[in-house]
Amino acid sequence: MSNRKKALQWGAFFVACVLLSSPLAQARDQLCAMPAGAQPVVSQRVTDGDTLRLQDGRRVRLIGINAPELGRNGKPSEPYAQAAKRALQTLVDGQPLQLVAGSEATDRYGRTLGYLFDQHGENLEAQLLAQGMGYAVAIPPNLALINCHAAAEQAAREARLGLWQSQSALAVDALRSGGFQLVQGKVSAVSTAGGTLWVDLQGPLTLRFTAADRALFSAWPDSSWVGRRLELRGWLIDRQNWGGQRPGFRRYMLNVRHPSQIRQLTSE
Repeated sequence: MSNRKKALQWGAFFVACVLLSSPLAQARDQLCAMPAGAQPVVSQRVTDGDTLRLQDGRRVRLIGINAPELGRNGKPSEPYAQAAKRALQTLVDGQPLQLVAGSEATDRYGRTLGYLFDQHGENLEAQLLAQGMGYAVAIPPNLALINCHAAAEQAAREARLGLWQSQSALAVDALRSGGFQLVQGKVSAVSTAGGTLWVDLQGPLTLRFTAADRALFSAWPDSSWVGRRLELRGWLIDRQNWGGQRPGFRRYMLNVRHPSQIRQLTSE
């Protein structure tokens, strides 16, 4: 267990949940308590595995989970996208629900950012993650249930449920597009420029850390990271689609806002 703890200390799975003998069961009891401010709501329609519309007209984007994308504009759905939508539909259909808005209550699309709980007080995002219907994500300041969600995902990952049956991190060199990705690669350089810290990986990816998020990290990247193999998650920006890629700069950039986006892998 000590070797495993060491391997996971940099990321989402360094939290106490990895030490639990029954992660999901104990997460429900200890980590997934409903925050204050819950209000009763009724679902009208599920949009996809992490989004739904309420009968009061609000669109809700669930905090803490990113489900696979449904196909749009002629593009195919990602694996388990339809399954994730059906799983959420099952959890909300005809059920009394409680909504807790996040510290940041809306996103740039005008959707309510919130946590949903069922009539038994159990968190819906954790239930979806425990089925392998999405990835645990943490976007400050909405971090109230990050340990709960990490524990639920870890349980599914260990049991190879849902998308974890076949999901493996994509090598950085194999990147062909931006958007949400689970990738792995080796650190080649660490540098600073003003208040921004950059961690370059071997291949077309760089990680961006800002001073505003530093308090969330117990370990801030430094030169000792060079040579480490990391698993990373988050929304990659393709600089070719964002005003052009400057010569000498890596094509893809990942804003790292929280340590749960990083997992240190064992050395080769």
